[in-house]
Amino acid sequence: MMGANGETAMRDLGAHLRGRLAARAGAAMLSGLMALVGVCAQARSAAADLDYSRFWPAAVAGFAVPASDALVQTMPALATGIEIACTGGSPEPFEEVFTQAVGAAARLTVLRAGALADDNRLERIAFIPDGRGVVRRQVTRLIAERDPTALDAARLREKSVALQGLTALEWVAFDKDGKIVLADRGEEGAYRCAYAASLSERLGATARELRAAFEAPSGQTALLLAPGPDNALARTHKEAAGFVFNAVMTSLELIRDQMLVPMVGEQGSAAGAARVPFSRSRNGAAYLTGAIDGLFRAVAAAGYADGAAETAWIGNTLRFERDNASKALAALPADLEVALADETARGRLAYVLTVLTGLRAMLSGELAGQLDFRGGFNALDGD
Repeated sequence: MMGANGETAMRDLGAHLRGRLAARAGAAMLSGLMALVGVCAQARSAAADLDYSRFWPAAVAGFAVPASDALVQTMPALATGIEIACTGGSPEPFEEVFTQAVGAAARLTVLRAGALADDNRLERIAFIPDGRGVVRRQVTRLIAERDPTALDAARLREKSVALQGLTALEWVAFDKDGKIVLADRGEEGAYRCAYAASLSERLGATARELRAAFEAPSGQTALLLAPGPDNALARTHKEAAGFVFNAVMTSLELIRDQMLVPMVGEQGSAAGAARVPFSRSRNGAAYLTGAIDGLFRAVAAAGYADGAAETAWIGNTLRFERDNASKALAALPADLEVALADETARGRLAYVLTVLTGLRAMLSGELAGQLDFRGGFNALDGD
C-alpha cells in the first residue's frame, strides 16, 4: 500500500499536470480567439470598403419593380376568370390565373420591405402567416352575415386586412376539397361571387399602389434610399442594406421553419401540408415555388454577394442552388398532400429543405459576416 508521503506526492504530481494541461488549453483557446478576432477584423476591413448605397436601389430596380409589375399583370385576368365562373362558364380560366397570381404574390412578398411594409400592403396582398386561422374565421363570418359593405372595393379597403387578399379570395372561391364554388347558386353563391369580384378589384388597386410606390419611391422605399441622422428607419446606407437583408432572411426562416420542416423535417407529417399557404386550393406547391424563387432573385438582384472576391463563390452557389431547387419544385404535384404520399415527391421536398438550410447558413453566416451585418431574424416569432 502507498504511504501518506506517496499519496501526497501523487496529489502534487496530479495538480502539477492539471496545471500544465490547463495552461496549454488556455493558450490554445487564446490562440483560437485571436484567430477569430483576426477573421472578424478582416471582415470589418473588407466591409469598410463596400458601397452599401448600391444594394437597396439595385433590389428595387432589379427585383421589386418587375415583381410588382408581374403581380399587376395577373389582375385583369383574375377579374375575368371570376366573372366567367360566376356566370356559369368554365372555372378553368379562374383556376389557372389564380395559380399565376399566387406565384407572383409569393415571389414579390418575400422582400417584406419598402412599399410592401407601408399601409399593411404585405398583408393586403396575402395574410401570411396565419397560424391562428384569422382569414378562415373572418371570411366565414362575413359570408354568413352577408355584409354588403364588403361588396364595394373602396369600403372593403377599410376592413380587416385579412378580408382583402388572395388568402381571402381562396377561402371564398374554393371548398375544402379544392373545388371552385363560385358557380354555386342561391343567396350564398351570389354573395360569394359579388365578394370575389370586390376582392379582385381591391387586389388590383393594392398591386398598382405597390408598383407605383416602388417605381416612384415613396414611404419606406424612399426612406431606405435616403438614410440620414434624422431618418428613424436607417441612419446610414449600411443600416438600410442590413434592414432589407434581414427582411429577406425573415422570409427564408418563415418558409423553412413554418412550412417545410413541419412537412418533411424529422417530425414532419402529411398534416404539415396544411400549414403551407394556399394548400386549400391545391396551390401550396405554386406558393413554395414562387416564394423560394423570390428569395434567390431578391438576394441576387440586390447584389449582396457581388463586388468582393471573398463572396464571389456565394453568388455562384446561389445560382446553382436556385436552379436545383426550381427543378425539384417543378416536378412536384400541385397538391402537397399528394406529394407527401409519394416517396419520390417527398424526397424532392426534403431536398428543397436541405437547400434552404444550407442557404440560411451561407447567408446568415458567411455573407452576413463579410457584409458586417449583425442581428437576428426574429420578426415572425410568436406567429
